[in-house]
Amino acid sequence: MKKSFIFAVLFLLICLTACNSAAAGEITLIYSENSQFELIDEAGNRVLIDVMNPEVVSAPPTGTDILLTTHQHPDHLNASFISNFPGEQLFAQVGKIEHPGVSIFGIASAHTDAENPPFPEINGTNTIYVIDMDGLRIAHFGDIGQDELTPDQLEALGEVDIALMQFVNSYSQMDTTNQKGFNLMNQVKPKLVIPTHGNGNMAAMGYASEIWPAYANPSNSVIIRGADLSKETKFLIVGAAANSMQALLDLPGWGDK
Repeated sequence: MKKSFIFAVLFLLICLTACNSAAAGEITLIYSENSQFELIDEAGNRVLIDVMNPEVVSAPPTGTDILLTTHQHPDHLNASFISNFPGEQLFAQVGKIEHPGVSIFGIASAHTDAENPPFPEINGTNTIYVIDMDGLRIAHFGDIGQDELTPDQLEALGEVDIALMQFVNSYSQMDTTNQKGFNLMNQVKPKLVIPTHGNGNMAAMGYASEIWPAYANPSNSVIIRGADLSKETKFLIVGAAANSMQALLDLPGWGDK
C-alpha cells in the first residue's frame, strides 16, 4: 500500500515536471518596423508577419518558413517578397497552417469601427493571426480597429501569452484619447503586450507604463520565455524606440525583470 502511494506521488511529480517543461518554451522575437515581426522557436521554425521591408529580414526565406500578411495595405506587405516566398503563407485571409512544431490560424476582424460582424474571411480588411509555437500562444492583431472584440473572436483567441498590438493609428481610429487599443487588450488579458507601429508615441507608451509593469529592450531581437510570463500583463517596448522610451519613462530592461 505504502509502495503504491509512493509510486503514485512520483508519477504525479514526473507528469507535473513534464507539463511545466512543455509550457516553459521560448521564442526569439525580432521586431523590424511598423508591424513587421519574425518569430523563431528553439527548433528553428520561423514565422514572418507583415513584411514590408525584406532588406531587414534576419535571413533569406526558406521553404520551411511561414509568411503571414494581416491585410492589403502597402505598409504591411511587399508584393515581390510575397510572390517569391518559398514557404507556406496566408495572405489577408482566415485559414490554417499546420507545420511540425507550429500551428497557425486566422480570425476575421475589422480595420475600422465602421464595420460590423460577420467580417469577410477572405480579403477582409484585417486578419488576426494566432501562432502556437514552443508552448507559447502569440496573437498578431494587425491594424485592428474594432471598438471591442466579439464573443466569437475572444473564444477563438483563447489564452494569449504574447499580443502584438497597435495603440496609435488614425486609420483605425485608435489614439490615446479613446484608448481603443488598451480596451481591446483588457478584453484579451494577454501575459505580455508588445506594441507595433506607434511604439515611439510618448503618450501611449506613458499610459501603458502606468497601467502595466513596463520594460524596454533597445535591441530589435529579444528572447521571451514562458517562465518569464505570469497572469499579470506586462508591457515590452522592443527596438529603436525603446532607447528613448527607456530614458523618458525610466523603464527597466527586459533582462532586469
